[in-house]
Amino acid sequence: MRYALLGVAAFGVVTGIGDRSVAAVADGVSRPVLTEFIYQTTEGHPSLLAAEAALRAARARARGRAKPLYNPELEVGYESAEVTTKEIGISQAFDWSGKRGARAAVGRAEVQGAEAQYELAVKFLQTQILQALASFQAARQERALAGERVTLNEKFLSLTERRSHAGDVTRSELLTAELALAEAKATLFEAANALSIAEEQLIAVAGERRQIWPQLTGAPPTTAGSTVEASIEDLAEIRLALAQTEISRAQIRVAKTDRIPDPTVGLRVGEEGRSTLVGLSISMPIPIRNSYRSEVVAAGADLAQAQQGYFYLRQQISARLEATKSRFLAADEAWRSWQAGGAAPLEEQRILLGELLNAREIGALDYLIQLNQTFATETASIELNERLWTAWFDWQDANGSTREWLEKIQ
Repeated sequence: MRYALLGVAAFGVVTGIGDRSVAAVADGVSRPVLTEFIYQTTEGHPSLLAAEAALRAARARARGRAKPLYNPELEVGYESAEVTTKEIGISQAFDWSGKRGARAAVGRAEVQGAEAQYELAVKFLQTQILQALASFQAARQERALAGERVTLNEKFLSLTERRSHAGDVTRSELLTAELALAEAKATLFEAANALSIAEEQLIAVAGERRQIWPQLTGAPPTTAGSTVEASIEDLAEIRLALAQTEISRAQIRVAKTDRIPDPTVGLRVGEEGRSTLVGLSISMPIPIRNSYRSEVVAAGADLAQAQQGYFYLRQQISARLEATKSRFLAADEAWRSWQAGGAAPLEEQRILLGELLNAREIGALDYLIQLNQTFATETASIELNERLWTAWFDWQDANGSTREWLEKIQ
């Protein structure tokens, strides 16, 4: 089935390939659709709540940076001597160097960076959940397959014991059957342990335990238009790097305006005895002991660092886009080749082997060799399908298309 996923039927029931135990448990139960599951899981997720809080903080800081720097100051004076003096005054520092505009530019760039950081958090979380889901599904299918292998080996051992009592098989064949069962049980234990680890990882990233999880079936679509390859400039990683560059560039202006002192103008009125006093004052800091030139140099170096980081990030993203796409196409080609030539009805083969064994047309050793080969082949197909989905999710993450893909399959 090429367009895997979410067979959205009347009741939204999604069944899997090779997952017999879960299909039996979920009989008559509506499975959650993958898109709905992802949106429900990410809504209220701690990592996204943290990113939202960071975005709110950036917006609040931006509003603060855009406000005037200086508040007026009120002064009240009283002097009791031979002549009583009373006065009240107000002073105001004026931003004539453009400090407010420079800080506002920093705030705007910080908001853009926080918005890109939030998109990155959403994309990262979605990819984490999808990949954990693919790993859990593969581990669950391998656990079910290992359980089936134990069941068949128990039946084989029981048959061999009956034939041994009848004198129809040798002691060596009986020991071989016992060893095969022991090996199957060891494989079952390993599969159960791997399933426990995969479930733990899925619950940890999803933030909840479920009896029924969405199912990935078949393979992702590879037809034209199945994914939209975004421009590299539209990726959240690039926009975050650009925002960091703009922050550094705006900080240079802030450092330069900080070197320019701002004047303070004051006006006072009062009384001295029976005389009225009116005073005007102007003060200006003298940047002698500290000219703040070092801050300008440091801001320029920060900008150079941010720019080089941006160029390096572009190289990394370009390489990742090509590599993830190549890995997915290679995995898809391998899966299609398997579907075309290797996906034989393995369950039917195992039934046929049992019939041949009962009819004594094959010996115990041949039966075990061919039986184990069917299980090894099916395990390989499960792992191949997991790698296919993982490669798809990697490519969608690199291309920034996870959300668009989820909306298409809804």
